[in-house]
Amino acid sequence: MSRSTVPLLCSFLILFASSASAFNITRILGQYPDYSTFNELLSKSGLATDINSRGTITLLAIPNGAVGDLASKSDDVLKRVLATHVVLDYYDPMKLQRMKDKTAKMTTMFQQSGKAAYDQGFLNVTARDGSFIFGSAVVGAQRNSKLEKSVMNQPYNISILGISQPIVTPGLDGTMAPISAPPPKANTPKSSPVAEAPAEEEEAEAPAEEEAEAPAEEEAEAPAPSKDADSPADAPDADAPPTDQAPPPSSAGKLKVSFGLFVVSATIILA
Repeated sequence: MSRSTVPLLCSFLILFASSASAFNITRILGQYPDYSTFNELLSKSGLATDINSRGTITLLAIPNGAVGDLASKSDDVLKRVLATHVVLDYYDPMKLQRMKDKTAKMTTMFQQSGKAAYDQGFLNVTARDGSFIFGSAVVGAQRNSKLEKSVMNQPYNISILGISQPIVTPGLDGTMAPISAPPPKANTPKSSPVAEAPAEEEEAEAPAEEEAEAPAEEEAEAPAPSKDADSPADAPDADAPPTDQAPPPSSAGKLKVSFGLFVVSATIILA
């Protein structure tokens, strides 16, 4: 390798190293004493290294007086909380003012950790009364972190925005489910086995009801007696005498009895 190529190779390596890490967040925040505690927490949690590996971010920085109890959290929980303050896109005040809608959804570094659930890895920013309010996208979470100022920006790689207080995302400590976990959907009557039970019972009872009603329908539809049924040939006459009584003697019979008596009487006289 010639001596002339060595400086060229070194320049290439320096250029490659500088492009791989576009900025050093620890060094940048070190220029702003109001965020020194926040800067220390980024280094303590190890998140500063992850931030430096990114090409474009927006950091929502918390001033020293508003850090609260973040320093007392474990490194793992602290890293989760701080990761929700790193937006994977470039936002500065001018870009926020150009939002078409009053509310925008932002993706944070915590979303890419694989540990986010129920929108824990997203933020909502809302334009309100000439200012901008940040908060977790989890339903029911507090949204009261107000944009105070633009600390620094380097379009379109890094923007640091100062906010009034930490963003609270439910469930990041891993001890409870997010408070906004969506309730299970109520089963519709069609899909609920309990709701279908009465229908099955009605179907089971339907044949019994039909059987109970069938005789009534048959009686109602029974044919009326025909006129032939009332004819003398088929039905006994109401004036006819009972069958055990002998019919009265006819006039021919009476004549035979009278003639017999006359013959007997004549025989007796002649004798």
